[in-house]
Amino acid sequence: MNHSRESIILLGGGGHAKVLIDLILHGESFQVFGILDPDLVIGHTIKGIQVLGTDAVLAEVYEQGVRHAAVAVGSTESNGLRKRLYNQCRDLGFQQPALIHPQTVLASDVKLCEGSQIMAGAIIQTDTKIGEGVVVNTGSRIDHDCRIGKHAFLAPGVTLCGGVSVGESAFLGAGAVVIQGVNIGENAVIAAGAVVTRDVRDGALVKGVPAK
Repeated sequence: MNHSRESIILLGGGGHAKVLIDLILHGESFQVFGILDPDLVIGHTIKGIQVLGTDAVLAEVYEQGVRHAAVAVGSTESNGLRKRLYNQCRDLGFQQPALIHPQTVLASDVKLCEGSQIMAGAIIQTDTKIGEGVVVNTGSRIDHDCRIGKHAFLAPGVTLCGGVSVGESAFLGAGAVVIQGVNIGENAVIAAGAVVTRDVRDGALVKGVPAK
């Protein structure tokens, strides 16, 4: 273990956690202290990282001196669990750093809030803000002047044209395209492969080309 790096605990041990572990290994800031996941056996390892228990032991991990955490569960149309875990870590005093894969392209003025995760191959252009706990997944492309609300989840290959607004906890499926100036409401779900040409209301599910 490289003691020049700060320790970080991951909440979740599925596929998204594997991608985050790889991201962290490519960086120079953190080393993974362990994984917390209620569905995995204590002592099980994922990519060499040991499962320590459930999120019930978060306070104990904090007492051991770990000060950084990352929500490592993915999203299947609902971001409620990610949001709950994010708030739980925050309330215990953990810092949740923005995690950025080195193989991304970020404009110099992009604002990344706490807990955001930017995966390999993502491109984010100028004057864009990425909110707390947002995931911009593999190969997604966000053009200029976009606003991504807290805990929104962009699956692999999502494309947002300029001036798009994505509401809090919205889910955009793989390969979805949103044209310029469109507003996506809070908790909205955009199906994989949809092409969104008009605003989507809060909580709506849209799919198809054009999305309806």
